[in-house]
Amino acid sequence: MNLSKWIVMMVVLFVACAGAGGESVAGPVVTVFCQSDLAVPYATETQAERLASDMFEDIGITLRWRSGQPSSKDTGAIAIEFLTGTSERFMPESLAYALPYEGVHIRIFWDRIRKFTAPRELLAHVIVHEVTHILEGTACHSEAGIMKAHWTTDDLFAMESTPLKFTPGDVDLIYQGLESRETALLGVVQAKVHRPPL
Repeated sequence: MNLSKWIVMMVVLFVACAGAGGESVAGPVVTVFCQSDLAVPYATETQAERLASDMFEDIGITLRWRSGQPSSKDTGAIAIEFLTGTSERFMPESLAYALPYEGVHIRIFWDRIRKFTAPRELLAHVIVHEVTHILEGTACHSEAGIMKAHWTTDDLFAMESTPLKFTPGDVDLIYQGLESRETALLGVVQAKVHRPPL
């Protein structure tokens, strides 16, 4: 077996077996570290993480949650930091921001989110929105759904009962981005991320 085939096989095994606790999963697994320093109530954070996981599972992607910050061995992980005491002058209309071209860091303004009537649901959507920016590797937005640049009052009301959806275009961009991330991490053009049938 040549080196390229061996590396591709290892990617497939990682995707199949990299779930939390080693359980088998059907599609790509993304590890997300959260550092809140108790800024977010534990129940709110865990419920938001569960909802965010459900939203990604709808498109065949598993989120694996960890606390703290990733170490050098956590290759490809995403790091979320929850902030409080945000200046009103800093990105005044934003609830969070990601660094998609850097590919790791997200900062969420919990002090702004907690003022809304459904902070748990809103937090889940903000997490999904920003993680998607990281996975897509772009700051672009969509005309509808989770990746809209600005959610309307109707969107905020709707997400209290039913999660917003990904557009087909965003699903394609996410999988393209995952493939690019795997290729960059392994340095092998042949590495492919398996997209399960939806």
